[in-house]
Amino acid sequence: MPEPTAARSPTGTVRWAGLRWGLGLLAVVQLMLAVPGLLGAVGHEAHAGREVAAFDIALAVGLLIAACYPEYARIFAPVLVTLVLCFAAISVVDLVQGVVSPSRVAVHAIAVVQAGLVWLLSRRVGSRPDPTLTQRGEAAREPGSNGARPATA
Repeated sequence: MPEPTAARSPTGTVRWAGLRWGLGLLAVVQLMLAVPGLLGAVGHEAHAGREVAAFDIALAVGLLIAACYPEYARIFAPVLVTLVLCFAAISVVDLVQGVVSPSRVAVHAIAVVQAGLVWLLSRRVGSRPDPTLTQRGEAAREPGSNGARPATA
C-alpha cells in the first residue's frame, strides 16, 4: 500500500508509522480490556456489561482496520468523533447528577486520543481518488477477471 506523498519524507514516514502503530496499540489495549467483560459478569447488570464489552470489541476492530488500512480512517473518523461527543455529553450530565465520579469519566480519555489519531490519519491519507475505481466507485474489471484488486507491496 503506497503512502501519501506528504508521508514520504523521513520525518513524515516516522510520524505516519507512529500514528498507525499508536492507534493499533490503543486498539489492542481496548480489545484486551473488553474481552473479560464478555465473560466475567453475572446477574441482571451483566447483560448491559456484555453489550458494552461487545461494542468496545467492535470499536477496537474498527480501529485496527483504520491502523492497518489508513485509507479507511477517513470513513471511520466521523463515527469516532460522534462517539467522543456523545461520551462528553453523557459524562457532563452524569457528573452534574452525581451518577459517576470524575475518575470514572476519565476513562473516556482513551476515546479522545483514538479519535485524534484516526482524524490525523484521515487527514494524511488525502483526497486523491483511487485510480482502480470507475467514476461510479466500482472496481474496474478486466474481461474475464473476478474484479479483485491486485495486492500492492
